[in-house]
Amino acid sequence: MQRLFFLYFFVFLSFFQCNTPQDAMPISDTAPPKNNLILEDGLFVLNEGNFDWGHGTLSHKKYDSDTVNNEIYKAVNDFEIGNVAQSMTIIGEKGYICVNNSGRIDIIEAKTSKWLGRIEIPKSSPRYLLPISNTKAYVTDLYADYFYVIDLKEDEVIKNVRTSGWTEKLALVDKFAYITQTRTVYDNRKGGQLLLKIDIATDDIIDSLALPYGPIDLVVDKNNMLWVLSNGGLSSTNNPKPQPAICQIDPGCFCIKKQFNLDSENYLSMPSRLRINKEKDRIYYLQKDVFSFSIDATSLPKSPIIYKEKRLFYGLGISPRNNDIYVTDAIDYVQKGWVFKYNEMGVKLDSFKVGVIPNELIFQ
Repeated sequence: MQRLFFLYFFVFLSFFQCNTPQDAMPISDTAPPKNNLILEDGLFVLNEGNFDWGHGTLSHKKYDSDTVNNEIYKAVNDFEIGNVAQSMTIIGEKGYICVNNSGRIDIIEAKTSKWLGRIEIPKSSPRYLLPISNTKAYVTDLYADYFYVIDLKEDEVIKNVRTSGWTEKLALVDKFAYITQTRTVYDNRKGGQLLLKIDIATDDIIDSLALPYGPIDLVVDKNNMLWVLSNGGLSSTNNPKPQPAICQIDPGCFCIKKQFNLDSENYLSMPSRLRINKEKDRIYYLQKDVFSFSIDATSLPKSPIIYKEKRLFYGLGISPRNNDIYVTDAIDYVQKGWVFKYNEMGVKLDSFKVGVIPNELIFQ
């Protein structure tokens, strides 16, 4: 969703005189899923839907089938996910969907998408959820200057932990959780561009590390090293020369061990979607195209593994089964998007149509 913050104004301006949101909203042409459909051995695609249109949807495709089941959440529950479907995390038999502009986390039965309940978080914009233990999870937030502690047994918020900015991605290494914290150039909050270190026994923030502008994504490699992608932000008086970067961080010293700088001409060329493979020794990211590099690399690749061509790559996922690469095409942020599947060498294997603004790929 991060690129959409910079696009909403222009999109609404272009549609204002000739369209209402209802006029422009795609009409469903999706056949309802079969009765008693079991959603196993495949991947979910969480489609954001347009901001403020309440049209987030959920798609599913089994690995060994050509059939794609779209809009399954609405078909099973007879109501929409809401506005905006940001992320989904599977924990055991449940799926937790962060609906960030609706201030809630919806809970479904993962194998059927049947709605089980909801965690309401007033005045919030939940982004991502990370299980910390069998009984506890952390949830990040865009606006509220908190991250939340969730009781997974009762499915309720039990603690708000004060931060000083937009908290985004999370990772767990040993007895500590790590959360990226950022703010945009239009954000008046005092919070910096940081990686927060949290003691999971107490939920206290015990340290922070300054990072390049715009830390928005985070993965952990096979050596328990952290990798953070910073998108550089937009050019402004406070950020005159945006400098995107990918940093390797050693949790032991809590310091930057490597920093690879990237170029970015505008918001469309900002890097995003840091991902890691099954063996946790190769990292992937989007910067218009799909790039990949070894965790032992001393520089970033000059050529992509997958070219976007005329598409608008938006989401990225690496299968934990076989390292197949899945990348989504948002097209124009209004039409229903596509998912393209490649092997780890970048050879195209498959493609299938999903919902509006396909964002997260969740592998079973």
